[in-house]
Amino acid sequence: EPDLARAVNAAAPAAMAQAAAQMGIPFLHISTDYVFDGSGERPWVESDPTGPLGVYGATKLAGEQAVAAAGGQWAVLRTSWVFSAHGANFVKTMLRLGAEREELRVVADQHGGPTPAAAIAAASLAMLGAMRGDAARGGIYHFSGAPDTSWAGFAREIMAQAGLACRITQIASSDYPTPARRPANSRLNCAAILRDFGISRPDWRAGLAKVLQELTP
Repeated sequence: EPDLARAVNAAAPAAMAQAAAQMGIPFLHISTDYVFDGSGERPWVESDPTGPLGVYGATKLAGEQAVAAAGGQWAVLRTSWVFSAHGANFVKTMLRLGAEREELRVVADQHGGPTPAAAIAAASLAMLGAMRGDAARGGIYHFSGAPDTSWAGFAREIMAQAGLACRITQIASSDYPTPARRPANSRLNCAAILRDFGISRPDWRAGLAKVLQELTP
């Protein structure tokens, strides 16, 4: 739904950033690794050329550009592979399927950093707090969990921590076509946010353990 994607990912952030600019408060926009084309194996840095593969990435990039053009103090936080105990995400899908099946075939040639939503919230609050005290702060930053892994590696850790016997079999992206192309390389270089804000990459395995605790009745 391209029109809905543009409304949510571009028009809405633009309106919010303009309102924040008028009120003189900093605005932070959450973006995505999907603004890149996923080529190569090197972690993406903030200054790398963008090249979204589909509507989602293109509209998120348009949102970034609109936020930057709104005239206020702004920041963009690009992240990847977000998971939590809430909503629909990879962890919850794997837990459900892992409890139902003996084997799951999971893509192993896409790599990135799974990122706990709670860590994104904490990083956002820290950045905004620093920005309120220094009008010169802002810009585009990358933030993702460590260490980088594949979807199959992520799935294996989910099964291990959850105590599920489901076997994870590695497959190629070509074996699991999706309506929207996914970047093969979603690795994000997070050196800038550490340098400028003192925010380090969270260990997603520890974040996964906390999510599993939340999901345990």
